[in-house]
Amino acid sequence: MHFWREKYFQTLKDIAAEARTVPAWAEYAAFCEVYERGLRREAFNILERFTSSMEHAPFAERRRFVSWLSQRADHRKGRHMLIPHQFYVRVVEPTLLEWTAVEPFCSEPHLWLGGFDHVKRAFELEPDNQLTRRKLLLLIWGRVDFKAYELGYLKNFNQDMATLSEVEDLLKGLSNVEDRLSLAADLAEDRRFIEDCSRRQSGQ
Repeated sequence: MHFWREKYFQTLKDIAAEARTVPAWAEYAAFCEVYERGLRREAFNILERFTSSMEHAPFAERRRFVSWLSQRADHRKGRHMLIPHQFYVRVVEPTLLEWTAVEPFCSEPHLWLGGFDHVKRAFELEPDNQLTRRKLLLLIWGRVDFKAYELGYLKNFNQDMATLSEVEDLLKGLSNVEDRLSLAADLAEDRRFIEDCSRRQSGQ
């Protein structure tokens, strides 16, 4: 029935099974189970009850749940189904921001908040964390506007080459050899692309 989003619904099923092991998260598990069956309205009614309860729960309880959910949702198919927008706004984001204030030297909440400034801070606090390193290098890499080169704009050539060198330095610290080599190959290809565009546009 859900063949076009099969992995999304499998994610809901898997997360529901794990959430069921914690009694306080029973309603979140029920939300996932009902949503997985395609009953969206009923599922969101359940989620609203869980949200209302969780947003008033003690910080330690919210932190435990948000940490667990953020880890499970990261890079999963159907992440937006696990963390709908209103749930993120009312529970996840406020808890993560509070966490950064309560534990200013903890990298984890910054990692899950995402965005360059938070991920950079997470990396500063825990430079050996492989997930943080990978997220940071991808964010930095994303600053290069490759479309500009295709269209003939070379305003930031030196800056973009320096950015790729920064990515390369971060890449050296990745412990997963297969991942590191794959990303290094992509990086080398991007560097060649920019250099080729530069030569063509300068008439060399």
